[in-house]
Amino acid sequence: MLGFTIGLVPVILVLMPILLAIPGGIIFMLMIAKAPLHGIFIISGALLGLVMLNMAPAGVFGLSIFAGGVLAEGVFRLLGRKSFAAAATGFACYMLGFAVGEGFPLTFMKEAYLAQQAPNGSEQLAVLQGCLDLMNPAMFALICLLTVVSAYLGSLWGRRLIQSHFSKAGIV
Repeated sequence: MLGFTIGLVPVILVLMPILLAIPGGIIFMLMIAKAPLHGIFIISGALLGLVMLNMAPAGVFGLSIFAGGVLAEGVFRLLGRKSFAAAATGFACYMLGFAVGEGFPLTFMKEAYLAQQAPNGSEQLAVLQGCLDLMNPAMFALICLLTVVSAYLGSLWGRRLIQSHFSKAGIV
C-alpha cells in the first residue's frame, strides 16, 4: 500500500534516490562489514540494474545502476577496502548511478519516456507528466548532489549503528 501511495506523488518519485540513500547506507555498511566480498557493489548493481532495466527508455535506469556499481567497486578497491571512507565513497558512487539512472531520462528523454509509458494508461501518464514537469538540468544536478550527501549520511548512520548496536548484539 505504501509503495502505491508513493507512486502517486511525483515529488517523492523524483526525490527517491535521496530518500533511499539513507536506509541504503545502513544496509550497505552492514553488508560490507558482515560479508566483505570482492565485487559486492558490482553484484548488487547488476541485480538491481537487471530489475530496473525496463523502467526507463533504452534501459538507461538499469544500465546506470550497473555502471554506478562498477564505479563504486573501483573506488572501493582504490581507496582501500578496509576503510570507512572507501565504503562510504563507494556507496555514494553506487547511489549516484541510481540518481543518474532515474533523473537522466526524466530530464533529457521526456518524449521517449512518455511514449514508453503511454500504453500503461492515463493515470500513470499523469504521474509521469508531474515528474517530467519537475525535472530540468539544474534539478537533475541538485538531485545528484543531494543523493551523494544523503549516501554519506546514511553510511555514517550505518557505521554508528554497527558500532553501537550490531557489535553488542554479536551480529558484526
